[in-house]
Amino acid sequence: MTLRRLTALVFVLLSIPLAWLLHSEPHVRAYLCPACSGFRQVAPQIYVDQQATEAQIDAALQDLATAEGMVLDFYPERMSDPVWLLCLSGDCGVRSLPRPLAMAYMNLFVFVYPDGATPTILAHELAHAELHERVVSNRRVFSQAVPTWFDEGLAVYISQDTRYLDIEAGVVTGCKAGDWAQPPSDQRTFRRLGATEAQAIYTASACQVIDCGVEAVLSLLSEIRAGDSFRE
Repeated sequence: MTLRRLTALVFVLLSIPLAWLLHSEPHVRAYLCPACSGFRQVAPQIYVDQQATEAQIDAALQDLATAEGMVLDFYPERMSDPVWLLCLSGDCGVRSLPRPLAMAYMNLFVFVYPDGATPTILAHELAHAELHERVVSNRRVFSQAVPTWFDEGLAVYISQDTRYLDIEAGVVTGCKAGDWAQPPSDQRTFRRLGATEAQAIYTASACQVIDCGVEAVLSLLSEIRAGDSFRE
């Protein structure tokens, strides 16, 4: 086999999975080329779909600012700066139902659907991006640095989600009472159970984060970034 044919074969083999990824993952496709997916930039790192109205855009930007403030209420400063892809008209992204409210892809970008453009959901997703920014290091890029229950439970806590938390005067006083089972650590199992048992699994995750002590989170994340392992 000549070098030219070998190069062509390698190119084809690499192109097939990439083409499949771009076809099956509209969120990733929109991140790689927002304009190709019908998004336009309205602010640094923020894109909205072409069909979104000015009223929808203004409301979403206000809610995003509120969400950023909620994250800063927990962290002393922001380290993450994800790209936001706001599908405010609903005529973009995944067309089949049910759709997620929003999805954070590590610390890279967040894709948001109309029902997810609220301060609580936006803060939840930004909390994911911030966590991943703080724990990722050169030694831990593709491995899971923290269990999924911790990632999700902390996002619930930071976003002050009243579906799973008791809150008084803007302060989290605990999680919703219930006989909650141990939430899973791996992402695949968590997502599978979360599709049908969201109340139980997210509440249990928030309860476990609170029991671990939210005051120690910052030092814990610094230790993990330095190379330590999460101890469950």
